[in-house]
Amino acid sequence: MKLKYILIICSLLCALPVMSQTVYHVHATKGNDAHDGKSWSKALATLQTALDKAQPGDAVYVAAGTYHPTRRIGETLAHNPKQKTTDRHRSFMVRGRIRLYGGFPADATDHTTIKDRDWKMHRTILSGDFNGDDGADFSNMSENAYHVLVLLDAGSSAEAELSAEIDGFTITGGHANEENSVLIGETPVSSEFGGGIYAYTAYKKLSPKLSNISLERNKASKNGGGIFIYSENNEASVTIRHSTIRRNQAGGSGGGIFNSGKRVASPELVNVSIVGNQAQREGGGFYSLCEDLVSAPHLTNVLVAGNAAHKGAGIFCYSYAGNVAPSLTNVTICGNRAATEGGGIACSAGKNWTKIGISLPVFSNTIIWDNQAPGGYPNLYNNGATGSMPTMHESYIEGEPSPFMNKIKTNDFTHIANGFASHVAPGFAPTTEGDYRLNQNSPFIDKGKNIHWSIETDLAGNPRVYGKSIDLGAYEYQGHNPKDAGIIEEDYRIWASHGQVTIQLDRPATIRIYTVDGQLIRQYNNEKEGTKIVNLPNGIYFISLNGEGKAKVIVY
Repeated sequence: MKLKYILIICSLLCALPVMSQTVYHVHATKGNDAHDGKSWSKALATLQTALDKAQPGDAVYVAAGTYHPTRRIGETLAHNPKQKTTDRHRSFMVRGRIRLYGGFPADATDHTTIKDRDWKMHRTILSGDFNGDDGADFSNMSENAYHVLVLLDAGSSAEAELSAEIDGFTITGGHANEENSVLIGETPVSSEFGGGIYAYTAYKKLSPKLSNISLERNKASKNGGGIFIYSENNEASVTIRHSTIRRNQAGGSGGGIFNSGKRVASPELVNVSIVGNQAQREGGGFYSLCEDLVSAPHLTNVLVAGNAAHKGAGIFCYSYAGNVAPSLTNVTICGNRAATEGGGIACSAGKNWTKIGISLPVFSNTIIWDNQAPGGYPNLYNNGATGSMPTMHESYIEGEPSPFMNKIKTNDFTHIANGFASHVAPGFAPTTEGDYRLNQNSPFIDKGKNIHWSIETDLAGNPRVYGKSIDLGAYEYQGHNPKDAGIIEEDYRIWASHGQVTIQLDRPATIRIYTVDGQLIRQYNNEKEGTKIVNLPNGIYFISLNGEGKAKVIVY
């Protein structure tokens, strides 16, 4: 009889109507906030209007264009309710499990589907730069939004975690630099943390998912220049995939990424570039902190290069009272600069000698080479209780003895440097220059083990495995050199052959071509997206795009 009742109840539950998700559409120039937003022909004009309409589980589709926050996240300051907020407190507010997708074409119609999305071609920019005048050196940011995106609880006890999805955006121009906070219900939003993204929860698991994101030129006076993830009493585990974190700064820790959880910190990064970020304290590129149990970030196909900090310039993994157990697979950590210890990665278990844990980092098919730390341990700093030690599976960690190092058969700096498309010394950090794809001279080709391999492509999207075995690092050698040129920025690719230079632009740029002695011989202003071909005599040239760095090309 009991089984009969169970079957009847299950049948009734299955018969209940299923609430379908609602999709809202946003178009900066063709939308109208008087519309319902449920199709491209009835798109909304402002993103915040769509976010206000969306309920947990709903999606928001955003067409290409630049979007600025339009509404303040609160009206008064937490420490002084009589003091009003300013326009700098405008941010995009995402409450609960909302899915936010950019990269839709500007000419989207009602026949456009999510398969038509291309986040590189149809750039969808969320910008805190209200005046549109930010300088490359973080100048002219006094009017910028404190945070571009704010992710908070939906206020529903039914949601066990805060897991918004953000996919297909460039997030830029956040400037969290004031000692004030806004109280939203009982949730504080501090204006000193998280210039690009500020995500906070008091008691829930915090696990936002970021994909196809370019997070650049954001700044915070304290922690999390690019991203600030903080679960005050639970787990913080952000997931970042197919993204670039570059040129962000923090006056505290976590220039690019700051992820902190009370119980557990286990962020996951897959196919991510963390380059040219800076922190005045720890974790120029990436900072992972747990207060109680374990700080255990997982990184696969990740490049950490050209970052700077006081300690742990590339990565800083820390636990106050618990253990540290980062896992790095096919990661390249090069050219990072620390003022003290741990130029490449620093792992530290224990806030003081009364509470000290074990630090057990695991490295598989990973390269950690030519990082700088005048205080010692330039590539790997590992600190914890007795028993703390790294585990290295087919990994090259400069200065760390292991049987595997004999298989590489070189400690020659020049040999290793010449095995990358281009290498930039750590003294230049923070910098986004450098191309760490492997060429035919690399001693790291075919030196990994396929048993550690779980993802079909490398950081550049090329197939794994090419050759006898998987390569070390984030990039797989493809049987030909990267043509001496490489990537100045992710949005530009340059190569040379047969008397011409080909420049692939995924966004507009001014192109300047110089001779080897620095003479400007060609200039093309405001070239549109697409392919630019320039015929040149045989020789060596340097190419600059928008005045940012120079790529060397050899025309033959």
